[in-house]
Amino acid sequence: MKALKSVFVISIIGFFFVSENLNAQRVVVKTPGRVVRTAPRVVYTRPAPSVGVVRTLPSRAVVMNYGGLRYHYYGGLYYRYYNGSYILVNPPVGITVESLPEGYKQVVVGTDIYFYYSGNFYVQEDRQYKIVEPPLNAIVYDLPNEAEKVKIDGETYYQYNETLYQKVKTVGGKGYKVVGGIEA
Repeated sequence: MKALKSVFVISIIGFFFVSENLNAQRVVVKTPGRVVRTAPRVVYTRPAPSVGVVRTLPSRAVVMNYGGLRYHYYGGLYYRYYNGSYILVNPPVGITVESLPEGYKQVVVGTDIYFYYSGNFYVQEDRQYKIVEPPLNAIVYDLPNEAEKVKIDGETYYQYNETLYQKVKTVGGKGYKVVGGIEA
């Protein structure tokens, strides 16, 4: 009986070793002409910012529909209603407003004129202002408080939404240049 238990235990241990070796085999598939690159190493230097939430919006907030979603616009900020509150959100590219928020800055890139406020770039179309993708090489002098300092492959950048900014020295002082983006 004791021998039978020993054989049983040894066979179970042997089964684990054999099955482990069977699962440990790997298959390498080579694809001609394909280059595999490693992703850049991104290190965030502070925790993700908190979400801005308010219970009520001022009565002058403008309600707009875009892409099948309802947005509320007030003072240059965009909100969406969720679960009894209004959450601060990033506006979608393409949404338009009739007037720019107080405190906007004009940014010139080449021959194009943009208007910048709180991380958002606008262009004028007719009598409205449309949110556009941040133009490469645009230089702004302030970033929203929610912008995060990140290190990508050892270089320091600032990220707001999916846009990357790099700190630069300008005639006007310290600025932030749009250098690209990160896909969400």
